Amino acid sequence: MKLFIVTGASKGLGEEMLRQLMRPGHRLIGLARGEGTELQAEARARGVRLEWISCDLSDARRLETVMAEALTDGSGGEGSDVGIGPGNGSAFADGITGAYLINNAGTIEPMAPVDRCSVPDMARSVALNLIAPMALTAEFIRHTAGWDVDRRVLNVSSGAGKKPYYGWSAYCASKAALDMFTRCAGEEQQVEEGGVRVLSVAPGVVDTGMQSRIRETSADLFRQRDRFVRLKQSGALLSPGEAADKLLRVLFDDRHPSGSVLDIRDLF
Repeated sequence: MKLFIVTGASKGLGEEMLRQLMRPGHRLIGLARGEGTELQAEARARGVRLEWISCDLSDARRLETVMAEALTDGSGGEGSDVGIGPGNGSAFADGITGAYLINNAGTIEPMAPVDRCSVPDMARSVALNLIAPMALTAEFIRHTAGWDVDRRVLNVSSGAGKKPYYGWSAYCASKAALDMFTRCAGEEQQVEEGGVRVLSVAPGVVDTGMQSRIRETSADLFRQRDRFVRLKQSGALLSPGEAADKLLRVLFDDRHPSGSVLDIRDLF
Protein backbone atom coordinates (compact mmCIF):
# COMPACT_ATOMS: atom_id res chain seq x y z
CA MET A 1 0.00 0.00 0.00
CA LYS A 2 1.20 3.49 -0.85
CA LEU A 3 0.66 6.33 1.64
CA PHE A 4 0.13 9.88 0.37
CA ILE A 5 -0.07 13.01 2.55
CA VAL A 6 -1.32 16.10 0.70
CA THR A 7 -1.51 19.60 2.19
CA GLY A 8 -3.92 22.26 0.97
CA ALA A 9 -6.13 19.31 0.12
CA SER A 10 -9.59 20.88 0.29
CA LYS A 11 -9.49 22.90 -2.94
CA GLY A 12 -7.68 23.63 -6.17
CA LEU A 13 -4.60 21.65 -7.04
CA GLY A 14 -4.47 19.77 -3.75
CA GLU A 15 -8.05 18.60 -4.11
CA GLU A 16 -7.41 17.41 -7.65
CA MET A 17 -4.25 15.52 -6.68
CA LEU A 18 -6.14 13.73 -3.92
CA ARG A 19 -8.90 12.88 -6.36
CA GLN A 20 -6.44 11.41 -8.87
CA LEU A 21 -4.80 9.41 -6.09
CA MET A 22 -8.09 7.73 -5.15
CA ARG A 23 -7.04 4.30 -6.39
CA PRO A 24 -6.98 0.80 -4.92
CA GLY A 25 -3.84 0.25 -2.89
CA HIS A 26 -3.56 3.89 -1.85
CA ARG A 27 -4.06 5.30 1.64
CA LEU A 28 -4.61 9.06 1.64
CA ILE A 29 -4.30 11.75 4.28
CA GLY A 30 -5.51 15.27 3.53
CA LEU A 31 -4.39 18.32 5.51
CA ALA A 32 -6.35 21.55 5.15
CA ARG A 33 -8.27 24.21 7.03
CA GLY A 34 -11.48 22.96 5.37
CA GLU A 35 -13.26 19.78 6.38
CA GLY A 36 -13.07 17.91 3.08
CA THR A 37 -16.45 16.26 3.62
CA GLU A 38 -17.23 15.80 -0.08
CA LEU A 39 -13.80 14.37 -0.83
CA GLN A 40 -14.12 11.89 2.00
CA ALA A 41 -17.51 10.78 0.70
CA GLU A 42 -16.06 10.41 -2.80
CA ALA A 43 -13.19 8.32 -1.45
CA ARG A 44 -15.58 6.03 0.43
CA ALA A 45 -17.60 5.55 -2.74
CA ARG A 46 -14.42 4.47 -4.52
CA GLY A 47 -13.40 2.14 -1.71
CA VAL A 48 -10.32 4.22 -0.83
CA ARG A 49 -9.25 5.15 2.69
CA LEU A 50 -9.00 8.93 3.08
CA GLU A 51 -8.24 10.39 6.49
CA TRP A 52 -8.49 14.10 7.20
CA ILE A 53 -6.64 16.45 9.52
CA SER A 54 -8.17 19.92 9.79
CA CYS A 55 -5.44 22.42 10.60
CA ASP A 56 -4.09 25.86 9.79
CA LEU A 57 -0.52 25.25 8.63
CA SER A 58 0.36 28.90 9.07
CA ASP A 59 0.13 28.29 12.83
CA ALA A 60 3.68 27.29 13.75
CA ARG A 61 2.50 25.84 17.05
CA ARG A 62 0.80 23.01 15.15
CA LEU A 63 3.68 22.09 12.87
CA GLU A 64 5.62 20.03 15.41
CA THR A 65 2.71 17.66 15.95
CA VAL A 66 0.74 17.49 12.71
CA MET A 67 3.08 15.00 11.00
CA ALA A 68 3.11 12.80 14.08
CA GLU A 69 -0.68 12.96 14.00
CA ALA A 70 -0.68 11.91 10.36
CA LEU A 71 1.78 9.05 10.84
CA THR A 72 -0.04 7.19 13.57
CA ASP A 73 -2.72 4.53 13.50
CA GLY A 74 -6.02 6.23 12.89
CA SER A 75 -4.30 9.57 12.20
CA GLY A 76 -3.48 10.54 15.70
CA GLY A 77 -5.02 7.79 17.80
CA GLU A 78 -3.83 8.11 21.38
CA GLY A 79 -1.10 5.66 22.27
CA SER A 80 -0.13 4.81 18.69
CA ASP A 81 3.48 4.28 17.73
CA VAL A 82 5.04 7.05 15.68
CA GLY A 83 7.95 6.98 13.26
CA ILE A 84 8.93 3.33 13.77
CA GLY A 85 9.66 1.27 10.70
CA PRO A 86 8.11 -2.04 9.64
CA GLY A 87 9.13 -4.85 11.90
CA ASN A 88 9.91 -2.47 14.76
CA GLY A 89 6.47 -2.44 16.35
CA SER A 90 4.54 0.08 14.29
CA ALA A 91 1.20 -1.24 13.12
CA PHE A 92 0.79 1.93 11.07
CA ALA A 93 3.80 1.23 8.84
CA ASP A 94 3.01 -2.46 8.28
CA GLY A 95 2.04 -3.07 4.67
CA ILE A 96 3.17 0.36 3.43
CA THR A 97 5.43 0.12 0.38
CA GLY A 98 5.86 3.84 -0.25
CA ALA A 99 5.35 7.08 1.68
CA TYR A 100 4.89 10.40 -0.08
CA LEU A 101 4.42 13.96 1.18
CA ILE A 102 3.08 16.63 -1.19
CA ASN A 103 3.50 20.14 0.23
CA ASN A 104 0.90 22.00 -1.81
CA ALA A 105 -0.68 24.48 0.65
CA GLY A 106 0.18 28.09 -0.08
CA THR A 107 -1.08 31.65 -0.36
CA ILE A 108 -0.57 34.52 -2.81
CA GLU A 109 -1.48 37.07 -0.14
CA PRO A 110 -0.55 39.78 0.53
CA MET A 111 -0.65 41.22 -2.99
CA ALA A 112 0.66 44.78 -2.71
CA PRO A 113 3.92 46.72 -2.74
CA VAL A 114 5.94 45.78 0.30
CA ASP A 115 5.39 49.13 2.05
CA ARG A 116 1.64 48.51 1.87
CA CYS A 117 1.80 44.99 3.34
CA SER A 118 1.18 44.49 7.04
CA VAL A 119 3.73 42.60 9.09
CA PRO A 120 1.18 39.93 10.18
CA ASP A 121 0.18 39.30 6.54
CA MET A 122 3.80 38.93 5.44
CA ALA A 123 4.51 36.63 8.38
CA ARG A 124 1.53 34.44 7.53
CA SER A 125 2.65 34.22 3.90
CA VAL A 126 6.13 33.07 4.85
CA ALA A 127 4.73 30.69 7.48
CA LEU A 128 2.42 28.93 5.03
CA ASN A 129 4.56 29.04 1.88
CA LEU A 130 7.90 28.26 3.49
CA ILE A 131 7.96 27.36 7.19
CA ALA A 132 5.15 24.79 6.89
CA PRO A 133 6.76 22.76 4.07
CA MET A 134 10.16 23.00 5.77
CA ALA A 135 8.78 21.73 9.08
CA LEU A 136 6.59 19.02 7.54
CA THR A 137 9.45 17.76 5.38
CA ALA A 138 11.75 17.60 8.38
CA GLU A 139 9.16 15.76 10.46
CA PHE A 140 8.33 13.40 7.59
CA ILE A 141 12.01 12.48 7.21
CA ARG A 142 12.38 11.99 10.97
CA HIS A 143 9.24 9.94 11.53
CA THR A 144 9.78 7.62 8.55
CA ALA A 145 13.52 7.17 9.06
CA GLY A 146 13.11 3.52 10.03
CA TRP A 147 10.76 2.67 7.18
CA ASP A 148 12.44 0.50 4.56
CA VAL A 149 10.22 1.85 1.78
CA ASP A 150 10.32 4.36 -1.07
CA ARG A 151 9.98 7.87 0.43
CA ARG A 152 9.53 11.09 -1.51
CA VAL A 153 8.59 14.74 -0.93
CA LEU A 154 7.19 17.04 -3.59
CA ASN A 155 7.17 20.75 -2.79
CA VAL A 156 4.81 22.71 -5.04
CA SER A 157 6.79 25.80 -5.99
CA SER A 158 6.20 28.58 -8.53
CA GLY A 159 7.90 30.35 -11.38
CA ALA A 160 7.53 33.40 -9.13
CA GLY A 161 10.41 31.98 -7.11
CA LYS A 162 12.69 32.79 -10.03
CA LYS A 163 11.21 36.04 -11.32
CA PRO A 164 10.29 39.21 -9.41
CA TYR A 165 6.75 40.55 -9.68
CA TYR A 166 5.53 43.98 -8.58
CA GLY A 167 3.28 43.37 -5.57
CA TRP A 168 4.34 39.77 -4.91
CA SER A 169 7.36 40.30 -2.66
CA ALA A 170 6.24 37.86 0.05
CA TYR A 171 5.13 35.19 -2.43
CA CYS A 172 8.22 35.44 -4.65
CA ALA A 173 10.59 35.45 -1.70
CA SER A 174 8.97 32.49 0.05
CA LYS A 175 8.89 30.38 -3.13
CA ALA A 176 12.53 31.21 -3.91
CA ALA A 177 13.43 30.13 -0.39
CA LEU A 178 11.38 26.93 -0.79
CA ASP A 179 13.44 26.04 -3.86
CA MET A 180 16.69 26.56 -1.95
CA PHE A 181 15.38 24.55 0.99
CA THR A 182 14.64 21.72 -1.44
CA ARG A 183 18.17 21.87 -2.81
CA CYS A 184 19.65 21.73 0.69
CA ALA A 185 17.38 18.94 1.97
CA GLY A 186 17.98 16.99 -1.23
CA GLU A 187 21.74 17.40 -0.87
CA GLU A 188 21.53 15.98 2.64
CA GLN A 189 19.31 13.06 1.65
CA GLN A 190 21.50 12.05 -1.30
CA VAL A 191 24.22 10.88 1.09
CA GLU A 192 21.80 8.91 3.30
CA GLU A 193 21.25 5.24 2.57
CA GLY A 194 17.65 4.97 1.40
CA GLY A 195 17.31 8.74 1.66
CA VAL A 196 14.16 10.66 0.81
CA ARG A 197 13.89 12.05 -2.71
CA VAL A 198 12.98 15.74 -2.29
CA LEU A 199 11.80 17.72 -5.32
CA SER A 200 10.50 21.25 -5.90
CA VAL A 201 8.21 21.62 -8.91
CA ALA A 202 6.54 24.71 -10.36
CA PRO A 203 3.21 23.67 -11.92
CA GLY A 204 2.83 26.59 -14.32
CA VAL A 205 -0.22 28.87 -14.33
CA VAL A 206 -3.16 26.77 -13.14
CA ASP A 207 -6.84 27.75 -13.28
CA THR A 208 -7.55 27.72 -9.54
CA GLY A 209 -9.06 30.06 -7.00
CA MET A 210 -5.66 31.68 -6.58
CA GLN A 211 -5.79 32.81 -10.21
CA SER A 212 -9.27 34.23 -9.67
CA ARG A 213 -7.94 36.22 -6.72
CA ILE A 214 -5.07 37.55 -8.87
CA ARG A 215 -7.48 38.74 -11.57
CA GLU A 216 -9.63 40.50 -8.96
CA THR A 217 -6.71 42.50 -7.58
CA SER A 218 -6.42 46.14 -8.60
CA ALA A 219 -3.63 46.97 -11.04
CA ASP A 220 -2.06 49.48 -8.68
CA LEU A 221 -1.39 46.64 -6.23
CA PHE A 222 -0.31 44.08 -8.85
CA ARG A 223 0.84 45.69 -12.07
CA GLN A 224 0.88 42.48 -14.13
CA ARG A 225 -2.74 41.67 -13.42
CA ASP A 226 -3.80 42.23 -17.06
CA ARG A 227 -1.33 39.57 -18.22
CA PHE A 228 -3.11 36.99 -16.08
CA VAL A 229 -6.48 38.22 -17.30
CA ARG A 230 -5.32 37.64 -20.88
CA LEU A 231 -4.04 34.15 -20.00
CA LYS A 232 -7.50 33.25 -18.72
CA GLN A 233 -9.28 34.79 -21.71
CA SER A 234 -7.04 33.01 -24.20
CA GLY A 235 -7.46 29.60 -22.55
CA ALA A 236 -3.76 29.41 -21.70
CA LEU A 237 -4.27 28.27 -18.09
CA LEU A 238 -3.70 24.64 -17.17
CA SER A 239 -6.71 22.91 -15.68
CA PRO A 240 -6.18 21.63 -12.12
CA GLY A 241 -6.61 18.09 -13.43
CA GLU A 242 -3.91 18.46 -16.05
CA ALA A 243 -1.50 20.13 -13.64
CA ALA A 244 -2.15 17.47 -10.96
CA ASP A 245 -1.49 14.67 -13.43
CA LYS A 246 1.83 16.20 -14.48
CA LEU A 247 2.96 16.83 -10.91
CA LEU A 248 2.23 13.24 -9.90
CA ARG A 249 4.11 11.97 -12.94
CA VAL A 250 7.14 14.04 -11.92
CA LEU A 251 6.91 12.73 -8.36
CA PHE A 252 7.58 9.21 -9.62
CA ASP A 253 10.07 10.13 -12.35
CA ASP A 254 13.40 8.70 -11.19
CA ARG A 255 15.40 10.77 -13.67
CA HIS A 256 15.35 13.72 -11.27
CA PRO A 257 17.80 13.40 -8.34
CA SER A 258 16.93 14.51 -4.86
CA GLY A 259 17.20 18.27 -4.56
CA SER A 260 16.03 18.99 -8.10
CA VAL A 261 14.13 22.24 -8.74
CA LEU A 262 11.91 21.77 -11.78
CA ASP A 263 9.23 23.50 -13.85
CA ILE A 264 6.38 21.60 -15.49
CA ARG A 265 6.67 23.86 -18.55
CA ASP A 266 10.20 22.58 -19.17
CA LEU A 267 9.25 18.92 -18.80
CA PHE A 268 6.09 18.49 -20.90
